[in-house]
Amino acid sequence: MKKIFCLLGILGWMLSTTAQSSLPAINMTSSNQQLIEDAVKDGIFVVHRCYQLQDTTAEKPIFYGWNNKNFFGESYSLAIKVKEGYCLNDLAFRPWIYDKKFDEYAESAQFAPVISESKYRALEDTVWKSLPYQELLTKEMATHRIYLAQDSVFLQKGFSIDYSDGVKKGWVVWLVADKSLMEDSQQIPSFLVYRTELTFEPRKESYEIKDPLTKKSILAGYYVVPETTEIGQIVFHLAGIVHQDKEIWQVVRMNNAANSNITKSKTTGSSLTPIDISKENEVKKNKKK
Repeated sequence: MKKIFCLLGILGWMLSTTAQSSLPAINMTSSNQQLIEDAVKDGIFVVHRCYQLQDTTAEKPIFYGWNNKNFFGESYSLAIKVKEGYCLNDLAFRPWIYDKKFDEYAESAQFAPVISESKYRALEDTVWKSLPYQELLTKEMATHRIYLAQDSVFLQKGFSIDYSDGVKKGWVVWLVADKSLMEDSQQIPSFLVYRTELTFEPRKESYEIKDPLTKKSILAGYYVVPETTEIGQIVFHLAGIVHQDKEIWQVVRMNNAANSNITKSKTTGSSLTPIDISKENEVKKNKKK
């Protein structure tokens, strides 16, 4: 996502950094944080995904929800726009993996989880819009951590992805809130920005970083790096996405050799509620009207 800033301001950021700890995290002043926040906030949005369980042994499609709901489970997460579509995490791509209700059905070959609803809203908007979902157009950019949904829904108005190796003098942008998105999906998150220098090495995917000093819930984090395209003009690229692994926070970089052969989990069945597809379609028609 292209953002143009005064080159003197960028040079000021470069000169005003001080190390916080042995991990690569460096504080910025509030004025500098606002500039970075303005550069990235339009590219980040909230994703809501629902899934159902499909009986793969039935002659006709049969789908199941949970306790008379039209979905078995759901998830809320943050995603970021890129030129090729948008990047999302594993919680959005495979919400059933993080759903305790699904554990009972995780070993059966009879039922398969399928995304039944996909929608999004802008960070500062309360209106949810449909977000097209096509599994065949989704690539795995980092194993079970980052996915690239190749879609033109945002008209290619997103960040370019930086796949290159070498020293990166960028910023980790954290999004935090009083509650998790599952507890309050309509809240507007706050930004915490840290200057962070990382050295991307060939075949190394993850880089440990220091988490921000906050008591709020961490919703997501993104690593962006600037590029001077011409005098006085700066373009920001997405170089990585923050991921937590066993209480360790990492920047995970994207793999240019993305894997499109993503396998789907299988499941079992009991305590399921059949969904009347005809009623589902009728509800969708009424919403359109």
